[in-house]
Amino acid sequence: MTKDTQEIKAPRVLFFGKNNCQYSQKILEHLIHLGFDVESILSTNRQEQLPEDIGWWQGDYIICFRSYFLIPKSLLDRAQIAAINFHPAPTEYPGSGCLNWALYDNAEIYGVTAHIMNEKIDNGQIVECRRFPILPQDNVKTLLGRAHLKICDLAIDITTGLALEGKTFLEKKLNESENEKWVGNARKMYEMDKLQTINLDCSKEELERVIRATYTPDFPPEIHLHGYKFSLNL
Repeated sequence: MTKDTQEIKAPRVLFFGKNNCQYSQKILEHLIHLGFDVESILSTNRQEQLPEDIGWWQGDYIICFRSYFLIPKSLLDRAQIAAINFHPAPTEYPGSGCLNWALYDNAEIYGVTAHIMNEKIDNGQIVECRRFPILPQDNVKTLLGRAHLKICDLAIDITTGLALEGKTFLEKKLNESENEKWVGNARKMYEMDKLQTINLDCSKEELERVIRATYTPDFPPEIHLHGYKFSLNL
């Protein structure tokens, strides 16, 4: 077989997604449809550890979509072209609880971001940030629903571009987004837990902000009093 007739190998992708997530499944199926050689790892909770044998992987791209895993730099460096994360918030809200903080701040604009991954959380170069309005009637459920749709669309568009143009597409997107910068440090989960704990002396206005920003039936805000926890029921 001559060099010209050698089979061209499909780009290798290590995909990190979320278990039992329709959007993660959609992106995984899309990557396979695009012709990538995909190895997938799905996470279930924040306490879960990476599989010990993942260190063998080496390829072209790491794609992280709604995954709980914290991916070490040693593994990120094994992606020869890029490791890309899809963050469910705009660059103004890095880290955890981003949607909640946007609602608490009474922000008028939200968004989703694709960025290059490095050893820090939500810190790498921006590939693209797409923004959309927060409506006055939005709450956690409604805003989260739109964010899921937007980040899924963003992931489909970015991975399609990578399949068609590869590194050239990525470089173009990075140049287009060179003025996008992360704002502040990445939020931590303990900050979200603190926000969701209602102070007994808070004002009605503050209470309504906390409820809008944090309430879901499964994880409602709480009052802690004398060793007891009281959960909000709406």
